[in-house]
Amino acid sequence: MAVTAKLYREQDERIADRQTVNLGATLRRDDQRPVDIQVDDLSATGFRMLSDEPIAIDATVSVGIAGLGRHTARVVRRDGQHYGCRFVVPLAIDAVDVTTPAQTIVRAEFGTVAAPASTWRDAGLEEPPLDAVELRIRQFRGPIIVAGLLLPWLLVGAALAALA
Repeated sequence: MAVTAKLYREQDERIADRQTVNLGATLRRDDQRPVDIQVDDLSATGFRMLSDEPIAIDATVSVGIAGLGRHTARVVRRDGQHYGCRFVVPLAIDAVDVTTPAQTIVRAEFGTVAAPASTWRDAGLEEPPLDAVELRIRQFRGPIIVAGLLLPWLLVGAALAALA
Protein backbone atom coordinates (compact mmCIF):
# COMPACT_ATOMS: atom_id res chain seq x y z
CA MET A 1 0.00 0.00 0.00
CA ALA A 2 1.48 3.37 -1.06
CA VAL A 3 0.87 6.58 0.84
CA THR A 4 1.40 9.94 -0.82
CA ALA A 5 2.24 12.80 1.50
CA LYS A 6 2.27 16.50 0.74
CA LEU A 7 4.37 18.67 3.03
CA TYR A 8 3.41 22.25 3.83
CA ARG A 9 5.46 24.84 5.59
CA GLU A 10 4.06 25.95 8.92
CA GLN A 11 4.85 29.63 8.50
CA ASP A 12 2.91 30.10 5.26
CA GLU A 13 0.67 28.40 2.74
CA ARG A 14 3.25 28.12 -0.04
CA ILE A 15 3.31 24.86 -1.94
CA ALA A 16 6.22 25.58 -4.32
CA ASP A 17 9.74 26.76 -3.58
CA ARG A 18 10.29 30.38 -4.41
CA GLN A 19 13.27 32.04 -5.99
CA THR A 20 14.48 35.51 -5.17
CA VAL A 21 14.45 37.46 -8.42
CA ASN A 22 14.60 41.08 -9.43
CA LEU A 23 12.39 41.31 -12.50
CA GLY A 24 10.54 44.24 -13.96
CA ALA A 25 7.00 43.35 -15.00
CA THR A 26 3.73 44.90 -16.13
CA LEU A 27 0.52 44.40 -14.17
CA ARG A 28 -2.95 45.05 -15.56
CA ARG A 29 -6.13 45.26 -13.50
CA ASP A 30 -9.72 45.13 -14.73
CA ASP A 31 -9.35 48.50 -16.46
CA GLN A 32 -6.40 47.07 -18.49
CA ARG A 33 -4.25 50.08 -17.62
CA PRO A 34 -0.58 49.01 -17.38
CA VAL A 35 1.18 49.41 -14.04
CA ASP A 36 4.94 48.90 -13.74
CA ILE A 37 5.84 46.56 -10.87
CA GLN A 38 8.92 44.84 -9.49
CA VAL A 39 8.73 41.06 -8.92
CA ASP A 40 10.85 40.17 -5.86
CA ASP A 41 10.08 36.46 -5.33
CA LEU A 42 8.74 33.97 -7.86
CA SER A 43 7.53 30.39 -7.66
CA ALA A 44 5.40 28.10 -9.79
CA THR A 45 2.30 29.02 -7.79
CA GLY A 46 2.77 32.75 -7.18
CA PHE A 47 4.98 35.78 -6.68
CA ARG A 48 5.70 38.72 -4.41
CA MET A 49 5.75 42.15 -5.99
CA LEU A 50 6.36 45.78 -5.20
CA SER A 51 3.86 48.30 -6.57
CA ASP A 52 3.57 52.05 -6.06
CA GLU A 53 -0.16 51.91 -6.81
CA PRO A 54 -2.61 50.36 -4.33
CA ILE A 55 -4.22 47.08 -5.36
CA ALA A 56 -7.20 45.53 -3.58
CA ILE A 57 -6.87 42.13 -1.92
CA ASP A 58 -8.75 39.40 -3.86
CA ALA A 59 -8.40 41.43 -7.07
CA THR A 60 -7.74 39.42 -10.20
CA VAL A 61 -4.83 40.84 -12.17
CA SER A 62 -2.85 39.98 -15.27
CA VAL A 63 0.92 40.13 -14.99
CA GLY A 64 3.41 40.09 -17.85
CA ILE A 65 6.93 38.99 -16.92
CA ALA A 66 9.73 39.07 -19.50
CA GLY A 67 10.63 35.52 -20.46
CA LEU A 68 7.55 33.98 -18.81
CA GLY A 69 4.72 35.65 -20.69
CA ARG A 70 1.39 36.93 -19.41
CA HIS A 71 -0.44 35.12 -16.61
CA THR A 72 -3.55 35.71 -14.50
CA ALA A 73 -3.14 35.93 -10.73
CA ARG A 74 -5.13 36.81 -7.62
CA VAL A 75 -3.83 39.21 -4.94
CA VAL A 76 -3.86 37.27 -1.64
CA ARG A 77 -1.98 39.51 0.80
CA ARG A 78 -0.61 43.02 1.28
CA ASP A 79 2.22 44.40 3.40
CA GLY A 80 2.67 48.10 2.67
CA GLN A 81 3.65 48.35 -0.99
CA HIS A 82 4.47 44.62 -1.22
CA TYR A 83 1.78 42.25 -2.46
CA GLY A 84 1.56 38.48 -2.55
CA CYS A 85 -0.17 36.99 -5.58
CA ARG A 86 -1.18 33.44 -6.47
CA PHE A 87 -1.33 32.32 -10.11
CA VAL A 88 -4.76 31.08 -11.19
CA VAL A 89 -3.00 28.39 -13.26
CA PRO A 90 0.41 27.43 -11.82
CA LEU A 91 3.42 27.92 -14.07
CA ALA A 92 5.31 24.99 -15.53
CA ILE A 93 8.15 24.07 -13.17
CA ASP A 94 10.86 24.59 -15.82
CA ALA A 95 9.47 28.05 -16.69
CA VAL A 96 10.34 29.37 -13.23
CA ASP A 97 14.10 28.96 -13.69
CA VAL A 98 15.00 32.62 -13.98
CA THR A 99 18.66 32.52 -13.02
CA THR A 100 19.37 34.60 -16.13
CA PRO A 101 16.43 36.94 -16.70
CA ALA A 102 15.20 37.57 -20.23
CA GLN A 103 16.46 40.74 -21.82
CA THR A 104 15.01 42.90 -24.52
CA ILE A 105 18.49 43.84 -25.75
CA VAL A 106 20.23 41.17 -27.78
CA ARG A 107 23.97 41.34 -28.24
CA ALA A 108 25.21 39.96 -31.55
CA GLU A 109 28.55 39.43 -33.20
CA PHE A 110 28.49 40.91 -36.70
CA GLY A 111 31.94 39.74 -37.77
CA THR A 112 35.11 41.71 -38.12
CA VAL A 113 35.14 45.45 -38.50
CA ALA A 114 36.31 46.70 -41.90
CA ALA A 115 39.61 48.47 -42.08
CA PRO A 116 39.40 52.25 -41.87
CA ALA A 117 39.04 54.06 -45.19
CA SER A 118 42.32 55.86 -44.65
CA THR A 119 44.39 52.68 -45.24
CA TRP A 120 44.03 52.74 -49.05
CA ARG A 121 44.89 56.43 -49.07
CA ASP A 122 47.97 55.70 -47.00
CA ALA A 123 49.01 53.18 -49.68
CA GLY A 124 49.02 55.96 -52.30
CA LEU A 125 45.89 54.79 -54.14
CA GLU A 126 43.34 57.26 -55.49
CA GLU A 127 40.44 54.81 -55.13
CA PRO A 128 39.86 51.88 -52.82
CA PRO A 129 40.91 48.53 -54.28
CA LEU A 130 38.14 46.59 -56.03
CA ASP A 131 37.33 42.95 -55.44
CA ALA A 132 37.04 40.42 -58.29
CA VAL A 133 33.26 40.78 -58.63
CA GLU A 134 33.41 44.56 -58.94
CA LEU A 135 36.20 44.28 -61.52
CA ARG A 136 34.09 41.82 -63.59
CA ILE A 137 31.04 44.12 -63.38
CA ARG A 138 33.05 47.11 -64.57
CA GLN A 139 34.50 45.06 -67.43
CA PHE A 140 31.05 44.17 -68.85
CA ARG A 141 29.05 47.24 -67.81
CA GLY A 142 29.29 49.03 -71.18
CA PRO A 143 28.31 46.06 -73.36
CA ILE A 144 25.39 45.23 -71.02
CA ILE A 145 24.04 48.80 -71.27
CA VAL A 146 24.40 48.88 -75.07
CA ALA A 147 22.70 45.48 -75.42
CA GLY A 148 19.87 46.60 -73.13
CA LEU A 149 19.27 49.68 -75.28
CA LEU A 150 19.54 47.97 -78.67
CA LEU A 151 17.61 44.76 -77.96
CA PRO A 152 14.15 46.39 -77.63
CA TRP A 153 14.66 48.32 -80.90
CA LEU A 154 15.72 45.14 -82.67
CA LEU A 155 12.58 43.39 -81.40
CA VAL A 156 10.38 46.30 -82.56
CA GLY A 157 12.08 46.25 -85.98
CA ALA A 158 11.62 42.48 -86.30
CA ALA A 159 7.94 42.79 -85.38
CA LEU A 160 7.39 45.53 -87.99
CA ALA A 161 9.21 43.50 -90.64
CA ALA A 162 7.02 40.50 -89.88
CA LEU A 163 3.86 42.60 -90.30
CA ALA A 164 4.96 44.07 -93.62
